[in-house]
This record gives sequence, C-alpha cells and structure tokens, in this order.
Amino acid sequence: MDPLTALSMASTAFKGVQTLIAKGREIEDVAQHLGRWYGYASDIREAEKESKKPPLFKKLLDKQSVEQEALNAIIIKKKLEEQEKQIRDLIVIRYGMDTFREMIHMRKTIKASREKVVYAQRRRQRHILDGIVIIIAIGLVGGMIYGFYSLLTTFST
Repeated sequence: MDPLTALSMASTAFKGVQTLIAKGREIEDVAQHLGRWYGYASDIREAEKESKKPPLFKKLLDKQSVEQEALNAIIIKKKLEEQEKQIRDLIVIRYGMDTFREMIHMRKTIKASREKVVYAQRRRQRHILDGIVIIIAIGLVGGMIYGFYSLLTTFST
C-alpha cells in the first residue's frame, strides 16, 4: 500500500478514535478504530523500511524525485508521531495509564507475530518478482545477443 494512502486511512481511523473517546465510549468500542489505526501505522512503517531497499522494478520505473520521496517520508513520519502521541494522551486521560501499558504490551506481541507472517510474505513476494524481472531481462539480452550473432553469421557468409 502506498504510504500516503495508508496515512489518509490512518488519519480517518484516528478521527474515529478521537470522536469515540470524546463521546465517552468504552474501550471495547474504541478498540476497533484503534486497531485499524495501528494497522495502518504498521503498514506505513513497513513501507518506510521497504523504501530503503526498493524492488528492482521500482528503482527502474519510479517517477518520484529523491527530494519528493524524502519530503513525503518526513511528513508521514511526523504526522504519525503526532497522532500516536495524541492517542496515547487520549487513552491515558480516559482509561488510565495501566490500560495504555497493557495495550502497548499486547501491541508488541501482535506486531511480532504480524512481522513474522504478513511482512515476511510480502518480502518473499517482492524477491520472487525481482527474480522474475531479472530472468526476463537476462532472456531478452540473451535473445538479442543470439539475434545479432545470427545476423553477423548470415552476412559474413
């Protein structure tokens, strides 16, 4: 998922969390929106990691300038940090520090399992796609070399 798209979706989930907490809803009601926000935040962080090692086809076809990519990354990072701080403050004020600590502990556990399954699968898919692109490129180059060789042998006789 594109980081800017994920940020807009995270912002929508964040507004839902703010609204529910402001209305005095119980943590169970807030948890769904909060879970969505943390999911998008996790996707954004993973996309940031992946941008440091972009797939081969992205390196070749990316139209964004380096400056634009850096600016987008810093804006997304700062917005995410701001929202995370506000969520922390809202939860601590409404439900107490113990609830926040418990949530952070559960978040770490869920994040570790998600990292193993979801993001590892995405990385495998990216490596497979890169391998396919490389094989196709090698095949094309080999075909061109063979074609030139055939032309040269045809014209030399």
